[in-house]
Amino acid sequence: MATPRILFDETQPAGRWLKAIWLLIVAGSFFFVGVLKGAALSLAAAALLLYFLFRSLRVTVDEHAVHLRFGSGWPRRSIPMTRIISQRPARNPWWYGFGIRLTPHGWLWNLDGLDAVEVGFRESGTFRIGTRDPERLSEAIAAARRAASPHATASPEDTTATPGL
Repeated sequence: MATPRILFDETQPAGRWLKAIWLLIVAGSFFFVGVLKGAALSLAAAALLLYFLFRSLRVTVDEHAVHLRFGSGWPRRSIPMTRIISQRPARNPWWYGFGIRLTPHGWLWNLDGLDAVEVGFRESGTFRIGTRDPERLSEAIAAARRAASPHATASPEDTTATPGL
């Protein structure tokens, strides 16, 4: 089988403000080591683990699916084009935050900024993908949907052990 043609590929690094928060948590934990040794070290370890898992968000669109993965490769998700019936650029309010969230618009995977693309699913529901270039991502998904065969079946790749299905 030939390698699918990549239509969109973006790696969104964690924003400066997010890195600053993680740094403050780690630095603050070491400040309190003398008083709350175990709790402070646990907090620092948790902050470092979260940074390792969520340091970037890579969004790739090929002819068959939209692929999402955070920094370490987990969590990740692939959405087959056969499931997608619509896509549109969207803007999230600031209080939707970052990471993996359930919003009034369905699941959101976002790392930095307010821009996203909202995809609608054949079986109902929507999913938002954070991006710095919503127009280009939306166009890439539309192009992949047009190229997808109308007789294609859903791919077994659309599984994940993380929320946001």
